[in-house]
Amino acid sequence: MVDIIVGGASKAGTTALFRMLSSNQNFFLPPKKEIHYFSYPFLNKRTSGPGDNFIISDITCSFKEYLSLFRFKKAHQVAVDISPSYLFHYNSAEEIHARLGNTKLVFILRNPVEKIYSQYLHLVSEGRESLAFEDALKAEAQRKAEGYSDMFLYKESGYYYEGVKHFIERFGKDRVKIILYQDFVNHPNDVLQEICLFSGLKIPQIFSINQKANISGSIKSVRLAKFIGPNSITHVARKIIPRSIGHWMREQLKKVNRSDREVLEPLIRIALENNYKDDIEKLEKLIGRKTRWLNQHVERISK
Repeated sequence: MVDIIVGGASKAGTTALFRMLSSNQNFFLPPKKEIHYFSYPFLNKRTSGPGDNFIISDITCSFKEYLSLFRFKKAHQVAVDISPSYLFHYNSAEEIHARLGNTKLVFILRNPVEKIYSQYLHLVSEGRESLAFEDALKAEAQRKAEGYSDMFLYKESGYYYEGVKHFIERFGKDRVKIILYQDFVNHPNDVLQEICLFSGLKIPQIFSINQKANISGSIKSVRLAKFIGPNSITHVARKIIPRSIGHWMREQLKKVNRSDREVLEPLIRIALENNYKDDIEKLEKLIGRKTRWLNQHVERISK
């Protein structure tokens, strides 16, 4: 059975976490990251955006198939499902609880402004987003009405309070662990040891922590970005090329196509920070710690 669910948020280091946990034999990670089984019913209703239909076609949609991904888990290993979408689609908590009982949950949360901008750049790098960031924010309501996936709902996906609260109410505070993205970036080994303790493993455990993944940035070629992203060609290639090789090839092409990351305009940043202020304050009260996400623009402007 699955021992730990890591629910995201998206663009908060979950790919690096997947690789780090995989480097320790006491953890069992399935062949693919981002199974999304428990959020499939919600994801399947929103497939109108560029590449959305190809993304949904790769998601595990039966519980039998889901369990089969963990069939090689050894008795001493901690089985982990890392699927960022569970936080945004927080009603997945009911099915997780029904199927897995009192499994434990980990959520890595990133400054929502940084997170949604990185999410935007990620879709740009895949050739799925053609609008400027500010225009994409303005188009969000229309895209939602048209059935675009949650990856295109930038602003909406930056609210964490309700999702975290829902999971805590369902599973209890002692079974939900909150990790801040910046802590993971600055002190990955410390965070990994915390996860070990949370999982019931003795510490210290040894991990390979030199893992960087899914670095977002601007692109040099829109054509190459579209070639790399979810499309009919890459969909077929995924079925032919071994996952590890295909992932490596895709990362190399994205690296070649990556340009310097554009800086988010200060006025847009300030407006977004003000938008998330109430949600962040409620989240901080809920988890009993400061996130250090508020008023960061003051420091950036003054430096």
